[in-house]
Amino acid sequence: MLAAGKHVDMVLLDYAMPEMSGDELARQLRRGYSEIPLIAVSAADELPAEFRELVNATVKKGQDPHILLGTIAKVFATHHTQESGVEQRTVLCVEDEELQLKARKMLFESAGYKVLEARSAKLALDLFSSHHVDAVVMDYWLSDQDGNGTAVAEQMKRIRQQVPILMLSGFTALPGEGALVDSWKRKSQLDPESLLGEIDRLIKLRQLRQQPENAE
Repeated sequence: MLAAGKHVDMVLLDYAMPEMSGDELARQLRRGYSEIPLIAVSAADELPAEFRELVNATVKKGQDPHILLGTIAKVFATHHTQESGVEQRTVLCVEDEELQLKARKMLFESAGYKVLEARSAKLALDLFSSHHVDAVVMDYWLSDQDGNGTAVAEQMKRIRQQVPILMLSGFTALPGEGALVDSWKRKSQLDPESLLGEIDRLIKLRQLRQQPENAE
């Protein structure tokens, strides 16, 4: 298929296969198509070191599909960053519902972002204080925050005022509290593409505001 000119963005390959083993296939792919990232998906308990060096990542068969999807997203994100030469941006996702958090992580990683995850207000503040963060996506309702994440946003702004915060809410508006964040969106009206677009807009807006300072 590759020799016939079929476009491929990634190869998922097994290790034990008839006719040609996974390590031989990986060697041939590296020689002829070095730009294509490779992920080994195998049931083997331990893969040879030589084979692991040929691939970008490994996933064991039989695990939760989210593990494979997350690995694919990470490899795509890293590959995109290396190809474009653009510094990878970091987004902090704050959400106490695990499935929602996983979905946002995969969404942002597939778009080339590095993702920090927090399911509690305390962890969110710890990560925000100790890591470089380009933007924050936070749910309004956090179970460990007595009702909402407003206090978390307020503390983040005290630490680094310039980092944009997008608040997600089930409400049509956040009167008063909306002034604490840079943007808020109603969950039911926000599709994945719009979420990515809004974060990209907020980061670019921050960069434009910082340009005069950098010029000086």
